[in-house]
Amino acid sequence: MNFDLDEDQQLTRDMIGRFLGPVDIAARHAMRKAEHGYPRIRWQQIADLGLLALAAPEAMGGIGGTMVDLALVAEALGKDIAIDPWPENGVLPIRLAATAGDTALVADLVTGVQFAAVAFAEPARRYETEAVSAKAESGHVTGTKTFVLGAPLADTLLVTVTGNKLAKIAKGAAGVIRQDYSVIDGSNAATIDLHRAPADLFDLPEAKFERVIGDIRLLAAAEMLGLGQRMFDDTLAYAGERQQFGAAIGSFQALQHRLVECYAALEQARSMVLRTAMLDPTTDDATWSRIAAGAKAFVGEAATRIGLEAVQMHGGMGQTDELAIGHALKRVMLLDKLFGDQDHCLRRFARAA
Repeated sequence: MNFDLDEDQQLTRDMIGRFLGPVDIAARHAMRKAEHGYPRIRWQQIADLGLLALAAPEAMGGIGGTMVDLALVAEALGKDIAIDPWPENGVLPIRLAATAGDTALVADLVTGVQFAAVAFAEPARRYETEAVSAKAESGHVTGTKTFVLGAPLADTLLVTVTGNKLAKIAKGAAGVIRQDYSVIDGSNAATIDLHRAPADLFDLPEAKFERVIGDIRLLAAAEMLGLGQRMFDDTLAYAGERQQFGAAIGSFQALQHRLVECYAALEQARSMVLRTAMLDPTTDDATWSRIAAGAKAFVGEAATRIGLEAVQMHGGMGQTDELAIGHALKRVMLLDKLFGDQDHCLRRFARAA
């Protein structure tokens, strides 16, 4: 199988690298001090680069990128430990809005005019995505949603409700009570209580929703691949510099073996991401979602292993926010749980086997 990138894909990856390149740890800390932990001007730059339009169909004014195109973007974001919530607040709401047929919202999202957050998780439901408590009646939504990533920044909330519906709720709408909190990667989320909040309702067939979830699972895997690559590269460089007993620790055979195992896990994860991204796009929605779940579980295990090895080889400072690997591992921990942890995703995959 040919895994070489074509010219357009190479140019896209290089463009992202140039955009992300200047962001070091100090700049990252500065960005997190912006209101709600993310500078909106940077999101506009993401839109201007076409990275949001890549997720939207051409019929709705987007670029209509393939899953390979999207996976390459996610991997590049991971490799540079970007703070941009591109999968969860970019691709996810754009895909849902497109599925629901809201062309106007898609246009606003891909141009960066609006920032959207998706409310799908409910209290005491673990990783189940079916709406149970959130209900719509006469154009109003009542219920509670939790772990709404990016909610403090959102101009629009996209809320899944019972009956396979998607509710669009504007910022500042009556009946919306938001409790913000920080999550492990430094970004912000919220628990949202809805008390007859006015909303526009759209049909969201279960199979189509599962398709979108599959897309995000694969992009989470691709970003974890990039994060794993960064942690491995930094650890390999550190092992060649850190001196102990008069020699670089990278010369110790035990550490060499562990680094080789990390490299093998990284390459296996890369193959898994590309193999899944290159699947026939006409694969039925349920099967696609389950295959993507299996890929996410596989890559999540590999990235977590690489991260833990990186932290151990760096010593105590590996867990701090002063080194890139500390930030990378925390982002892996979030993505590994998004739309299901490894056990949940493996169970989903097993149903397709």
